[in-house]
Amino acid sequence: MIKVLENNKKVRYNKKEYQKSKGRKMIQKKRIFIIFILILSLLTIFSGTCRAISDPISDPNAYKPGGINPNEANVVTSKAGIIFNVISTLGIIIAVITIIIIGIKYMIGSVEEKAEYKKTMIPYLIGVVLIGSISGILQLIANLAANIE
Repeated sequence: MIKVLENNKKVRYNKKEYQKSKGRKMIQKKRIFIIFILILSLLTIFSGTCRAISDPISDPNAYKPGGINPNEANVVTSKAGIIFNVISTLGIIIAVITIIIIGIKYMIGSVEEKAEYKKTMIPYLIGVVLIGSISGILQLIANLAANIE
């Protein structure tokens, strides 16, 4: 088996190392799949059911948009804010812990493993920046919208 390193040098390694790296990739794919299923199941569990009081198709006059009670809107906004804060905080914590673990593995690993960890660390760093910036931007928009009223 031949492996190409970052400096375009070809290195031979044995079948066990190849199978070990292939096994790591499979474990990583399984983890991503499990996380995807977990998120999907949480969305399914916590999604609410929407029921129409009257059928707007059979009686179009029954649907009258507007008339939203400001108290109800504030309750929904506050609950959505709490949920958003919890999710963004958990996302940032999990992402930072993951980067710390990869960083420790990078410091301990051999030269070949360091090259591999560099490749895996870049998407995690981009993810942390996206999670932090998106939550910050959304909070800024929410604050600006609150000041308009």
